[in-house]
Amino acid sequence: MQVILNILKNAQDNFKDKQIKNPYIKIRTYKQDKTRILEISDNGGGISPENIDKIFDPYFSTTMKKSGTGLGLYMSKIIIEEHCGGRLEVSNNSDGAVFKVILSH
Repeated sequence: MQVILNILKNAQDNFKDKQIKNPYIKIRTYKQDKTRILEISDNGGGISPENIDKIFDPYFSTTMKKSGTGLGLYMSKIIIEEHCGGRLEVSNNSDGAVFKVILSH
């Protein structure tokens, strides 16, 4: 639950920062081979190419000057990997960011 809330809060903050008109967040679940996937995507413009590989690094934040500590996504990744035995991945689509929580069946 904490992981999902963190991703949703980050999307909401991004909508405000970028003043996105008609913001949306899509949540879907599906099965792929022997995994279950929870996918959260938005239309917030995505994560810049120079930041996407660092997004899960501890203390990395694009909002440090405002309120970010850089620990939210790092801790989310740790929770999924160490407590759920899964993976947390991020990519961009044509509208914005796509986070996937991937859990083995």
